[in-house]
Amino acid sequence: MERNTWQTPWSYREGWIIVVGLTGLGVVWQVFLPALEAQVPRWPGNLILGLIFITLLLALHFFFAKSLLSKWLSSVPAAVTSAAFYCGLAILMGIIPQGQANNSTLISLLGLNRLTTSWIFVLANAYFLSGLGLATLKRLIPFKLKNAGYILNHLGLWIALTAAALGSSDLQRLYMNCYEGQPEWRATNQAGQVVELPIAIELTDFKIDEYPPKLTLIDNTTGRVVAKGKKNQYFSVEDSPIQLLDYKVEVEKRLHSAGLIGERFEPVNEMGSPPAAKVRVTHTQTGETQTGWVSSGSFMHQPYAFKLSDRYSLVMLPPEPQKFQSDIRIMTEEGQQMQTTLEVNQPFKLGGWKLYQLSYDSQKGKWSTLSVIELVRDPWIPVVYLGIFMLLAGSLFLFRDGTNKKKAQ
Repeated sequence: MERNTWQTPWSYREGWIIVVGLTGLGVVWQVFLPALEAQVPRWPGNLILGLIFITLLLALHFFFAKSLLSKWLSSVPAAVTSAAFYCGLAILMGIIPQGQANNSTLISLLGLNRLTTSWIFVLANAYFLSGLGLATLKRLIPFKLKNAGYILNHLGLWIALTAAALGSSDLQRLYMNCYEGQPEWRATNQAGQVVELPIAIELTDFKIDEYPPKLTLIDNTTGRVVAKGKKNQYFSVEDSPIQLLDYKVEVEKRLHSAGLIGERFEPVNEMGSPPAAKVRVTHTQTGETQTGWVSSGSFMHQPYAFKLSDRYSLVMLPPEPQKFQSDIRIMTEEGQQMQTTLEVNQPFKLGGWKLYQLSYDSQKGKWSTLSVIELVRDPWIPVVYLGIFMLLAGSLFLFRDGTNKKKAQ
């Protein structure tokens, strides 16, 4: 006998209908109530909201365990459909650039370019975390040791996702432009607003390690790099001799910092002095040999090309950064001073803040007197890490239990 829709117990059919309904409700709120922002309150409002959510789950478990809502949320169909809803939005976040203006009016209207603050995501989050929380409580109370793996796994996931959602409003991501010799205590947030900090940062020195510059051929008519087949040809000056189409290029002299004097380059140790190289170019078909100079140029000097024929010229590309770092001095309101070096992916921790080396004045390159530092503060991250560690521990328990069962069989 075929079961009617909404006939208890509910199954996957009702689960997908609920997902569609929540999506429609989220779209309606997002489009017709734009003033009603889906924003989690800041501390302590987010803590209060979290405690209310936990209280509701406990009430459903202890006092309304036999209700239709409680039975549905803790069921397998609800878990599968809510997880699919949640993961589908996560995939959209990876496809659609977040936090940026979008050319599509529909995407902007639905808030798909800022999903974490959209009503669709809030409803999906609440639906998934409600079911996950009730399913965990069913195994947690009463506690049995054989359920330890399941509890750690599911409770850890619930803690990590809930803490990430509640802590999103307390997350601060600021950007500070630091110039050499000028202490700075003001930063800007992602909305472009100026934020004054209790610390000041002074850039004492900025350093860049660069890769050796590369040589290539360009078409004199189009100015484009000449390709061999479908692949552009770039070769480091350290790979000399190199073959570019029918030209064999040998580097006879290389200068890391040079200045043009007449038609030749000489070593110069001044700001903006670009690298240069003296090259011997031999046409492999005719045997004709030419000697000349190439230079990548800089923000102060024009690049210098070596014209090989009416069609081709040899050029040097600007050196690419290999590693860059900032030597900084940090001053606190209490009068403390400390010095450290910031490198990419090597943050410095200070009073709940993490300082990251973000960028610099790319036009000036190694002569940059500007260092852009990112300051990140996320007070909820320890709770998120706790949930992740519990999730990993639960996975180990489940792996052990599965191994023991296999041995027993």
